[in-house]
Amino acid sequence: MPSTPTTKSQVQAYKFVLRRMQSALVRRDAVMLHDPMRTHTRATVVGICLAAVGLVGFLVWGLLSSSPTLPSQNGIVISKESGTVYVLLNNPRKLIPTFNLASARLLLLAQTQQAGGGAQPQQQNAATTEVAEPTVVSDKDLQDVPKGRLMGIQDGPQLLPGPDQRISDDWAVCDAYQLDHGLNDPAQNHVVKTTVLAGVHDLGEPLGDNRGLLVQSDHGENYLIYHLTTTANEQLTDTVRAKVNLNERAVINAFNLSNASGRPRHITTALLNAIPEVPPLTAPQLAGKGEQPTQRVHDFTVGTVFAVQDTSSGRVEEDYYVQEKDGIQQIKSTTAQLIRFSGSETPPTMATVRPDETNGINRVSHVNELNIPATAPEVLDQNSFPVACLGWNRPNAQTDGHTTVYVNKESNGVPIPKDKVPPGYLGVPISSPSADHLRVDYFYMPPGRAAVVRGASSARDYGSGPIYLVSDRGVKFGVPDAGTAAALGLSDQHPAPISIVRLLPDGAGLNTRAVLQSYDTVPVGPGTYETPNPSSAPNSPQSGGDQSGGQPGG
Repeated sequence: MPSTPTTKSQVQAYKFVLRRMQSALVRRDAVMLHDPMRTHTRATVVGICLAAVGLVGFLVWGLLSSSPTLPSQNGIVISKESGTVYVLLNNPRKLIPTFNLASARLLLLAQTQQAGGGAQPQQQNAATTEVAEPTVVSDKDLQDVPKGRLMGIQDGPQLLPGPDQRISDDWAVCDAYQLDHGLNDPAQNHVVKTTVLAGVHDLGEPLGDNRGLLVQSDHGENYLIYHLTTTANEQLTDTVRAKVNLNERAVINAFNLSNASGRPRHITTALLNAIPEVPPLTAPQLAGKGEQPTQRVHDFTVGTVFAVQDTSSGRVEEDYYVQEKDGIQQIKSTTAQLIRFSGSETPPTMATVRPDETNGINRVSHVNELNIPATAPEVLDQNSFPVACLGWNRPNAQTDGHTTVYVNKESNGVPIPKDKVPPGYLGVPISSPSADHLRVDYFYMPPGRAAVVRGASSARDYGSGPIYLVSDRGVKFGVPDAGTAAALGLSDQHPAPISIVRLLPDGAGLNTRAVLQSYDTVPVGPGTYETPNPSSAPNSPQSGGDQSGGQPGG
C-alpha cells in the first residue's frame, strides 16, 4: 500500500508544534501569539556575521602588517626574548651589546659626534635633539648580524624616566632618634638614623613660629633651629639654624633655654648642613653703651631698652625700643631681652613710656636683627618628637623653593607613606658615603620613579646647576651638560636642593667618554651582605665582600 506523501502544511504544522514546545520550555509560554524565538535567531545570525567580519579583518591586518625588523639606519634594538640591548651600526653593519638603554643612547651620541667632526654635546641644541627610541625585535632577526665587544656603562641607570615617571619637587632629609624605652631617658644613647626622602609631600608637623630645636653637632657646636619670618626683600627661607653659645647668659635667658641647655638633641652632619645657616644669636653690640645720648627719652642712657604701651585700639599693645646714641630704634621683643640680659645678671624691670613721650625723637636703625626670631621659640624634646626633617618644596615653576623643618612623634616615625610600603620598611639602605664623605642610612622614593634635577643652592642655579639623574635606589648619576641630557631623554630638569642631593652616593658619570669602555667579561666588585638575624642565621657571611649591615633589598 503506497504511503501518503507529507504535505507542506503538515511540515509547517509539525515545525510550529516544535516551536511551541521550545517556547514552553524556554519562555514558559506556549500560546505563541507571535514568534518569540525570531529575535534570538536574528541576534545569533548577526553575531556570527560580525565575528566572521572581525576574524577576516584580523587576518588581513596580520598579513599586511609586518613584524618589527632591524632599522636601516643606526639605532637601538632590544631582543624580544633575552632583553639584551644593542646598538646597531650600519657602516659596517654590526651589533654592539650594551648594559642598558642609557649606554645605548650615549653610544649613538658618541657615534654622531665622531661622524660630525667631534662636535661637543653642549654645542648641540637640546631642544631639537632627537631621542633614539629602541626597536624590539626577535632573536632570529639578529642571528646573522655580526656582534662587537660589550660596551657601555655597566652600573648605569636602569630607568630613563619619561614625564609621567618623574617625582614631584619635594625633597627632605630626616633624623630619627632610636629610642630605648627601657631607660629612664629613652634618647640618652643618642642613636640617630638619617633618611633622604624624594617625592614625599607629607612630612609631618611644621615647626611653626613658636617652636624650635636646640641641637648639637658631631663637633660639639650648639645651634638653635627656628622659623624665620621673611619679607619681600629677604631670601625665601622658612627655617634656619643659628649658632648659640650656651655659656652666654643673655642667650639662655632671652630664649628660655635654661631647661634644654643641658641636653640638646644630637643632629647628624647631613641634616645640619641641609639647613640654611644665619649669623650666631648673640646680644647686639651697641656703640657707646652706658653713655649719654644726644637725643633721648627720659634720662635713658645708650643701651637702655623700654616698652611703649599703646591703648588706642582698646587693648594694651607693646612695642620695644632701644636707646641709641643719636636716637631710638624699634626692635623685636627677643632683641630687647638679649640687650637687657647682656648688661647684668639681674637686669632692672623694663621701663614703660607713653607713645607721646617718643615724639620728636630721631628714629635710627643701627641694630641688625634680621636673623633674630620674633619670639622665643618653645624647644621641643627629642623624647616627644624623635623625628626631625628638613623639607624643601617648590609648588610650581613660578615660585622659589623654600625650606621648612618638620617634626614627628614616635608613633609616626620617618614620614614614608605607610599605605604604600610593608610594615617596618625604612627605605633602601645606603652603605656608601657621598662625595663629601657624609653618610645617610636610608633612601626612599616612590618605586618605579626617578628624578631629573639641577642641583641648586638658590634660584640663580635653577637653570645652570649640575644635572643629575637620581634613581629610586638612592644613587645619583651625573650628566655633564644639557646636550647629553637631551640625547638621553632627560630634558626639562627641575631644581632640587644641592644640600640634600649631594648626600646621595655617586653613580657612574653619564658621558660619551665613559660609554666607550669595552669588556670581554664584566669585573664584579665586592657588594654588601644582608645582615642575618642571629637567631635564625645558620652560617656567618662569606668572606670577600663588605659585611656591613643592611636591610633586605640593599
